Amino acid sequence: MLTSLAHTAISVADMERSLNFYRDLLGLKVVMDVETDSPKLGVIVGLQGAKTRIVMLEIDNQKIELFQYQTPKGVPMPEGFRQCDNGLTHMAFNVTDMDDMCQKLKSKNVHFYSEPQSLRGEMKVVYFKDPDGVTLEFMQSLKE
Repeated sequence: MLTSLAHTAISVADMERSLNFYRDLLGLKVVMDVETDSPKLGVIVGLQGAKTRIVMLEIDNQKIELFQYQTPKGVPMPEGFRQCDNGLTHMAFNVTDMDDMCQKLKSKNVHFYSEPQSLRGEMKVVYFKDPDGVTLEFMQSLKE
């Protein structure tokens, strides 16, 4: 029986670049940072001989796990991956000040799909990409 969602994982090409984005720019807190080449890791992830650095980030008791594999090396996200394509398409973050967050990220050359959009006058949303091309979403409630 399921009880909750434990975390979401993202494989990244450059851990320091990703930490600069998720920790320093978005403000998530690092709660674990380990390197491992345990044979059990290879069994669990189905990649014999895997060696990786794993960083667990947290925001409001929600966790995001970043993996940077030293071996085997990963490949970039497919060029042209769209929100309608099968698979995990995005992660969403609630924000209290959409305009401030967007301006902060734009000043760091983060790519946005559009300007924030109002949905039914109830919320503002916008999609953007992390350094590895993973789509993220900001959501801001417009209700008091």
